[in-house]
Amino acid sequence: MLKTSLTVLVTATVCFAIAAASGFASGSRSAKTVTLAVGDTVVQPSNNFHCQVLSKVQIACGGKSLAGQVSVYYSPKQLNVVRFPKTGNKATVLFAIRR
Repeated sequence: MLKTSLTVLVTATVCFAIAAASGFASGSRSAKTVTLAVGDTVVQPSNNFHCQVLSKVQIACGGKSLAGQVSVYYSPKQLNVVRFPKTGNKATVLFAIRR
């Protein structure tokens, strides 16, 4: 049950990040597609959320500051959901799966 819940949470987070990066495509406004390069960051300041491209096949999404945040790390071979303590160091792995 926990794996399913976390998988749903991660999927929703990634979809939300993509929607935020494309401007939510509301009304008469046309949707945008953004191609990110390594090192590029997508930021949504209204809810302290961002995604950063770590390499050609890896992306990390979470709060702008690590302290007290839950973050998602995605690559073609694994997916990790981690929680950082208030100090912002040594994350606890909440969910990890190899694909």
